[in-house]
Amino acid sequence: MKKFTKLAMAAAIVGATSFGAAATPVTELYFSQNAGFLNPTTDASAVTGFFGNQIFSTTNPVADPAGTFAKMQWTTGPGTDYPGTSSISVNGYNDVTSLTPSSTFGLDTNSNGLWNEGEIAIISRLQQHNEVVGGVFPNPLWIADVVANLRIFSDAGHTDNIHSELGVTTRINFWETSNLVNGVTGLCNSPAPLGSQCDDIYTVLTSTFDSTFFSYNGNNYELQFWLVPGIGTLVQPFGPDAIRVFTAENQDSEIFVGMSWRAVPEPGSLALAGLGLTALAALRRRKHVAA
Repeated sequence: MKKFTKLAMAAAIVGATSFGAAATPVTELYFSQNAGFLNPTTDASAVTGFFGNQIFSTTNPVADPAGTFAKMQWTTGPGTDYPGTSSISVNGYNDVTSLTPSSTFGLDTNSNGLWNEGEIAIISRLQQHNEVVGGVFPNPLWIADVVANLRIFSDAGHTDNIHSELGVTTRINFWETSNLVNGVTGLCNSPAPLGSQCDDIYTVLTSTFDSTFFSYNGNNYELQFWLVPGIGTLVQPFGPDAIRVFTAENQDSEIFVGMSWRAVPEPGSLALAGLGLTALAALRRRKHVAA
């Protein structure tokens, strides 16, 4: 019986320390992301709101994702208190260009020019040109969907596509804050934490920042996503499944989507490791008692 117990413990230890024949986890990954707006006037799943002489247009069509646009713009139209055109654009990055703002956001923490485990890479940017608007109008001014195609590669040449997340949709709800309340310019009917004349607000309505997972060469990896504030923006949680972004009035502002990755042990490996540690502890306790 003792012999059988020792053999069982030895087998558990060997199994726990071998973890199968998976390759060594990678030390860097590469990616590309393209993103664009669905035209809210033709997207049946999105709702739009208009006021007065509101003109809603989309420009700069892009091919990936198909049928999306890189920029939307809206105007108060002629004859209003503050005629002007506001806009919001979206663009994606790849592993080369995403390292460009690293000095600002501390992405490439070891300064080796590679996207290593735990480093946050910028995968897309929302840039808003915010004009002053007066008058009373319904909110939300518009609701639109941003669609993104994310691809993960094992090589810098982007020839080995090891994971894809295509057609990921994020819904954005935009509130245009009036700068004219009861005939007085500069009064706001909503918070303005950025301290501009009247901060505008948009809200990410869908929970698209949850982690995702994939496997490559026998190892598991986790992708984590973040909203990274840029110039003229402030990010706040807004309920359990939404994020609110304040944007400063009458200036250009930007916000980034960041992504990091880490290797994740397989559940089976963790269980075997626990079994092996338990077996080792039992053997040590028996030797200590025998002594």
